[in-house]
Parts: sequence; structure tokens; C-alpha cells
Amino acid sequence: MALGTTQQQIDAVALKTGAHRTHAAVTYSRSWAFALFCVDVSLFVLSAYLAKLLAAQIWHSATRQQLIIGDIIVITMWLAMFNVLGLYTRTYAFRMKDELYYTVAALSLGVMPQLVIFTIVPAISTSRMGAVFFLAISIVLVGTGRAVMHGVRNLRIFQRNERMAVIGTPTRVRDAVSSLDLDGATSTVLLEVEDIDATLSAQPAGAALMLETVGWFASAVESRCDTLIFTEMVDPKFLPLILDVAARYHMRVAFAPPRIKRQAFSFSLETSGSQTLIVARQINACTPTARLKKRLLDLGLGTLALVVFSPIMILCAIAVYLDSGLPVLYRQERVGMSGNRFQILKFRSMRVDAEAETGAVWVRENDDRRTPVGAVLRRLSFDELPQLFNVLRGEMSLVGPRPERPVFEERFRKMLPRYDERHLVPPGITGWSHVHMRRLVDQDDIAERLEYDLRYVEQWTVWLDVSILFKTALEFLFHRSP
Repeated sequence: MALGTTQQQIDAVALKTGAHRTHAAVTYSRSWAFALFCVDVSLFVLSAYLAKLLAAQIWHSATRQQLIIGDIIVITMWLAMFNVLGLYTRTYAFRMKDELYYTVAALSLGVMPQLVIFTIVPAISTSRMGAVFFLAISIVLVGTGRAVMHGVRNLRIFQRNERMAVIGTPTRVRDAVSSLDLDGATSTVLLEVEDIDATLSAQPAGAALMLETVGWFASAVESRCDTLIFTEMVDPKFLPLILDVAARYHMRVAFAPPRIKRQAFSFSLETSGSQTLIVARQINACTPTARLKKRLLDLGLGTLALVVFSPIMILCAIAVYLDSGLPVLYRQERVGMSGNRFQILKFRSMRVDAEAETGAVWVRENDDRRTPVGAVLRRLSFDELPQLFNVLRGEMSLVGPRPERPVFEERFRKMLPRYDERHLVPPGITGWSHVHMRRLVDQDDIAERLEYDLRYVEQWTVWLDVSILFKTALEFLFHRSP
């Protein structure tokens, strides 16, 4: 049996296996969710009070009782919206700035049901100016409060220093460690055991206290581990014993079978007679209900976006024509959902003969094939606007992994085993990787982009799509670098 405890060893294993770890949604503990709720309530109440002071001169027609009832309803509906959107369950924010973005998006969504309620029951409605002040102040206070809480949660003093023991054969232990999402606050003990069942069979039957004499368990106790992770299932007759003794040392027991890893499917446990079944299911994004919700969102917001941006699109078309003639639109074959190919639409930003001699070339920054107008369009991302027609035709979605050309797809599939899983959802105009990485990435960054795309596929919700769209809009307004 070998034992290793340094984080450097863990990092070395991960590097050897080519493991990539990017941020995923962080699930809140109950205590942290309660703390967030208390902070939100306090800041909402403070926002209501400040809004009342600012708009006092026009609230003369509203009674004190009416104002209190209206504020209670508004605060309750915002808290309910936060809960429905999962803001007390998890966060998709990587940085404090992201948390502010998502909070503002949730507050904006919460205004809609409030307008409906106050329209139906005008007697409880406060003044419109007061509501505007309330929303504006809430955006500042609640948004900032959540951003600060995000920063506080990431402080090392608030991170629990977990200790886990990984137990199994040398190969499986290293494979499990390379797959675990470990951070600097986690201490890992590697306990290499060729045959776990053999070490347990040597103990007298029913002698629960004798487990402490087993080498790997004694090492875990000595290292004060919180979790025992077995890389293979132990004999069922030993599991009650292990659970009983582990509970005395406040350890939880988990299993990390080498062939059951995070991918685009989910598992649940069922029993049939005395047999336990590991049932595989589609992830949420692949269900018919999820695809219907996503399609309705695309049709609604896509149509609205087409109407809003149509004047800009007309100006872009005229500019391209005057700068370099026809064609104004550029069509290029891309790979979409389920590997189906389609013609993506863009405003032409390069010379007509850009690939006449070279063939397919990976786009790079400051590409000398761009036209003067094309450079401006790409800088502002206006060249992507015709893809709204791809969205309405069902070939793309507003949010999803960016579609690639077939020639590059074949190359990436050979490099990255899970590459095809990004085709489980429609490709998007913007996406999870798009808002957290530069628009133009090198081919060396494709593995990182794939990791973002896979996390998006695995964690998809309507709220995640709305959050990405909101963040994309803000990044556009503040003109993020391409």
C-alpha cells in the first residue's frame, strides 16, 4: 500500500492524463443559501425604504399601509423569482462581475409578474416613479450585495479544508484523482490496495471494531479524512460494517467506478428485488420538454431581436455593398445538432476570394483578408446578425456551442474524445464558452472551449440561456475585445 498526500502529486497525475478543469455551477449548502436569503431580504427592505425617501414628494396620494403592502408584494415576488431561477440553489457565476450580471437579469425578470399583479389589483399598486426607484436601488444594493457574497464565499477562510482518501489499485486511484474536481483546499490521501475485499475478509466475521486495524482504514483515520472514495464496489456484505465504523469517525463513503464518469448523461439508482440498478438517463437539455422550451425561447426572442436589429442589418448590408460589392451575405457550411450540416449566414467581412488559394483557414486576429468595413463589423459583432435567420429556421439557437466547419470538426474529433457531445444541443450565436473566452481562440484553446461547451450541455436550464444572453448583451454594450 502506498500513501501520498501532497497537492503537487495530484496535479502531476491530472497533468499526465490531460485532465482539464474549468469552472462549473457551484451548488450552495443550506447554510449559505440561508445567509444569501437573509442578505437579500435585508437589502430589499433597505431599497424599499430609500426608494420611499427619494419619491416621497409624489407619494402623497398613497397611504402608508398601501406603500407597505405594495413593498411586501414586490419583495416577495422578487424572492420567489430568485428561488424559481435557482439563485438559492447554485450559481453559474465565475467572478463577482458575473454574479452582478445574473442578479440584475433576475431582478429584471421579476418586474414582469409585478406589473401583471398591480394591473389586476391597482388598489395595492405604488406609484410608478416609486417602482422605478425601487428597481434601480435594488439593482445597485442587491446586485452589489450578491457580488460581495460571491467574493466572500471564495475567500479561503470560508472554504472547508476537506480531506479525502482514494482507495483502490494504483492505476484506478490515479485515474480517479485525475477525474475529481479538486482544489487547493482539498487534501487527498492515495491509498493503493490491490484487493480491498481480501483485506476485509481477513477480519473476523461481525467484529466491527477490528476495521480500525485494516491498513488503509487506519491510514484514513490517522489522516483525519472526511471521505472514503473506493474506486471499485466492495463486497456488499462488508458495506454495512464500513458505513457503521466510518460514521463513528464522521466519514462519508463514496464510490468512483472507472467507467462511470461525468458525461452527457445522468444516473439514478433503483432496486429490483435484491438487485440495485444503475439507470442511465438523458440529461435535461436532451429531453423533449427542454427542447420545446428552448425552441419557444428562440422563436420569441429571435423574432424580437430581428425586429430590433433590422435597421442596423440594413445599414450593414449597404456598407458591405459599397465597400466591396456583392455578395453582401456570406454562406458557409457548418456542423449543427446531431452532426447535421447547414449553411450559416453572416455579413461578408472578407474578400470574395479569401480562401481561393489556401482553402479552409482558421480565422485569426488582425486577419489581412478582412475588408475595411468587415473589420468594423467583426469588431462590433454585427457580422453575426444574419444568424438570426438560422435561428428562426431551426438550424441554430440563440445560445449554444459555436458551430464549426466540417474540416475542423474532423480534426477536433480525433483530438478530443467527447467532442461529439456538443452536438446534443443546437449550435448558438452566443454560448457559455463565448462569454467566458475570447471570440477568436487559437486551435490550442479548443480543449478548453470544449470543456465550457460540455458544462453548458450538462447544466442547461432556461435560466442559464437567459443569463448568457444578458451577459452577452452587457459585454456587447461595454465592447469587450473579440
